Amino acid sequence: MASTPPAVAPVASDTTTRFTQSEDVAPSRWRWAWATAIAAGLASLAIRDPNQAGSYGICPLHALTGLDCPFCGGLRGTHALLHGDVATALDHNLMLPIYLGVLIVLGVVVWRRSPLIGSGEGRRILRGKVWVWALIGLTVAFFVIRNLPWFPYLDATA
Repeated sequence: MASTPPAVAPVASDTTTRFTQSEDVAPSRWRWAWATAIAAGLASLAIRDPNQAGSYGICPLHALTGLDCPFCGGLRGTHALLHGDVATALDHNLMLPIYLGVLIVLGVVVWRRSPLIGSGEGRRILRGKVWVWALIGLTVAFFVIRNLPWFPYLDATA
């Protein structure tokens, strides 16, 4: 009975190795591209004052309904934060620290390729429905309360 030699896996050529390496490098390049775009946006926001009329356009919801959305005052508040004026930032939008905190945490998690967004137990922590629904509920409550006449200090017209 003739024995067959064991199957040998083919050796990867240089093109396969380069292809695998370029796949690893591509996400890193995209992360740096995003980081550069965010830095440029923040620099533009720090230089160009959104408190001047027409500098960044108008809010469509406010223009159509006269209501302040939960994000109204976000650009002006971020501009104030970039200049170190926390009180003015909170005056423009009281929820700004929460929104910016969520964006920063999500950015760090994605940047680091955290196991929180991978598979397994950690994925449930970040993608937990409780956190998402809590943020949505808080945003809707803020939208309603800031448009009631009894809370004029919450409106975005500062």
